[in-house]
Amino acid sequence: MVKKILLFVVFLGIAHFSQSQILISIILGDKLNSDGLEFGLDGGVNFSQISGMESKQYATNIHLGFYFDIRLKNQLWFNTGVLVKSSQGASALSENDVYALYPELDNFIDSAGIYSQGLGYFNVPLMLKYKFKNHVFIEAGPQVALLINANLNYTYEYDNVILNTSVGNRDSFNRIDAGLVGGFGYKLAKGTGINIGAKYYYGLVDISKSGTLKNRNRVFYLKVDIPIGREKVKSNEKELE
Repeated sequence: MVKKILLFVVFLGIAHFSQSQILISIILGDKLNSDGLEFGLDGGVNFSQISGMESKQYATNIHLGFYFDIRLKNQLWFNTGVLVKSSQGASALSENDVYALYPELDNFIDSAGIYSQGLGYFNVPLMLKYKFKNHVFIEAGPQVALLINANLNYTYEYDNVILNTSVGNRDSFNRIDAGLVGGFGYKLAKGTGINIGAKYYYGLVDISKSGTLKNRNRVFYLKVDIPIGREKVKSNEKELE
């Protein structure tokens, strides 16, 4: 069961979500959202920054994807999935930050506006999750990510109108990111409803191709997990309460 899920998890992250749900149902059959497997939507807001830059201000973005909780033994679960839309980066960049990210702008940097760096990833967590009998849970493990797009954004005001422009700079970054993620949360409806929680990602890989900036992602997530199509009677879960 675990091998089947891992084989399809990245592919399903690229596919349209409704199509993915159909494929998952075919693969897993009546085991989908049983007492040993939970599948659903994972979404929320995140606050990110990039270490090694002069700017320490967090950028605020949203994330959306899907998740699997797979029971390993009793209250110990394996959590994985894909954040299909996971925008992050850094905000309020200094002139030095902008030059380091996109040297071609050296003679065109305008300090009157605000620069920010946007990064779009497919994130795949591989965490162990422990669900306590009071429906609180903790989770931790590695996370790997594939960079899909990167844009240096510039926001400025002209004639009382806020304008935005951006330039792609994906070539300035490595395609693969990896690090550690951990968090906690609570499962509503006496352990049968949605999950609400928070987690923090600590990047271990230098995302910059320059090799001198030592830039690493730092992301704080507030999330809501919504189970999809949960129909089975959760007899084992009730026994653990």
